[in-house]
Amino acid sequence: MELDTIDAKIGSLAPNFSLLATNGQEISLTDFRGKSNVVLFFIRETSCWQCRTHVTQLGKMYNDFKEAGAEVLVILGEGIEKAKAYADGIKLPFPILCDPDRAVYHLYELEKYFLLFQRTASLVIDKDGVVRYLKRTTVPNVWLQESRELYGFVLSLE
Repeated sequence: MELDTIDAKIGSLAPNFSLLATNGQEISLTDFRGKSNVVLFFIRETSCWQCRTHVTQLGKMYNDFKEAGAEVLVILGEGIEKAKAYADGIKLPFPILCDPDRAVYHLYELEKYFLLFQRTASLVIDKDGVVRYLKRTTVPNVWLQESRELYGFVLSLE
């Protein structure tokens, strides 16, 4: 049974999106349906050091995630040039998806809190496209231990 909802909730079908990646490809969430779980992370801002730490850790653990049957997708609310500079600065093994209008942020209910603080989120979406893990926050220091927690969660899906 598909529980298709507009907003992302645990147990709901994750809202699909297609975004341009820093490698020039157009990547859709449905590209992974039936193939792999997806770890999805929304970067708060390029200046957020906690987000940068988390994305760097996801990069270092990328092979572990792949071996556990998960792809890592990271979304940044910037255009391609800023996203490339960000990805190159961290030397990521995966592309960053560009959401300059933050339309996908909006789709996942990550509007700015009090119009000031960008909300951010980590999700695990299973092979069927269902949200199995979801953590939204405006306080990015939660991301400092998040990579290991996400990896443990992905392992529990197999």
